[in-house]
Amino acid sequence: MKVQYRACKKCKRLTPEKTCPVHGDEKTTTEWFGFLLITEPDLSAIAKRTGITEPGMYAIKVRQ
Repeated sequence: MKVQYRACKKCKRLTPEKTCPVHGDEKTTTEWFGFLLITEPDLSAIAKRTGITEPGMYAIKVRQ
């Protein structure tokens, strides 16, 4: 079965759930574009530039 990922509208974290695992009650959306996979945020220049501090998958752009 194919997993459809959803993006949190606040932190852009990708998850298969309808709510964000970080923010709990924040709504997620299926309207997102591109993604980043951050494994070591302390060593990543992209993570520092985007403000990501936790490892995970993040959408590049999320429609509000």
